[in-house]
Amino acid sequence: METKRVAIAGCGNVSGDIDNDAKKRHIYGHVKAIGMVKKLKLTACCDINEGRLTAFAQKWKISRSYLDLQEMLRKEPIDILVIATPTKTHYENVLLALSSDVKVIFCEKPIAFDLSQGVELVKKAEESGKLLVVNYMRRWDEFYAECKNLVESGKLGRIETIVAYVDTAFYMNSNHMLDMLIYFGGDVLSCVGHIDRINNTRVVHDEKDFGGIAFIKHKNGIISFVKATGESQRNHFFELDIQCTKGRLRILDDDMRYEVYKFRESPQHKGLDELAIDYTKVNDIKSERVVNAYLDILDCIENKKEPKITAKEALKSLELINLIYKSNSIGHLPVNSSL
Repeated sequence: METKRVAIAGCGNVSGDIDNDAKKRHIYGHVKAIGMVKKLKLTACCDINEGRLTAFAQKWKISRSYLDLQEMLRKEPIDILVIATPTKTHYENVLLALSSDVKVIFCEKPIAFDLSQGVELVKKAEESGKLLVVNYMRRWDEFYAECKNLVESGKLGRIETIVAYVDTAFYMNSNHMLDMLIYFGGDVLSCVGHIDRINNTRVVHDEKDFGGIAFIKHKNGIISFVKATGESQRNHFFELDIQCTKGRLRILDDDMRYEVYKFRESPQHKGLDELAIDYTKVNDIKSERVVNAYLDILDCIENKKEPKITAKEALKSLELINLIYKSNSIGHLPVNSSL
């Protein structure tokens, strides 16, 4: 396969600077991930802020830079366009890309701010024949795939409940957790939601982004609960507790390890079994999930297949945010999914 040309719209944190932190265990930014894939070349970038654009282009040695996305789309031969602009601009920017010659659009999560916008984008992508991929990066993470394979193997029995703890807020890190609840628990049937207005509200790109709590019923009968709140943005956590009929899986410390529990004869209650830890698995997987995402996109281009998370699948966690807000607005009553 010939080298594919990549352009980035949005020269902020997730495009590159997020990887400046040497303590991070993973690659999170696009530029570094693109640089690790031999068949990709970053050829152009775009941002409405001239200072940020200039600094980004100089730092990453990108010779072609633009202040206007339409101009970049018109002038540059682009195979893959990365949309890494603020969430509220995703809709308009993806629309522009869908009407251009770009073959693949890799959009940061969520696909749009509003569900109706997301549905429209997915429909237009299907009609245009373009590949629209949304960056729910844990879908390409081999650690989470290993956990999913474990629960699907039946060794722990059938999933009954999932309890999730994640830091605020719903359009930021919590959105990744909502996607994981769908990944492990399946499609949502209904949701009861509560918006957190006690803790400090996170502000992203001058937009308030609230956290909250949700009780979710999945179509297969699984029940999930998620706490997506935090007193401070500094308080980071990402944990899943999956209770099954024959055991339990706990994914801890933002995927640093998982613990498997099984029922054993109780040492203190005659005739009863208790959950006891069976083993702990430290995450020693070396592959990078964002790199895996780009490799998956290349595989989709070459073999005309679907990505590990389709645009339709990506709509589900966006809808879940909408359900949480709607339930909160009507006195915390259950709201049914329309997808």
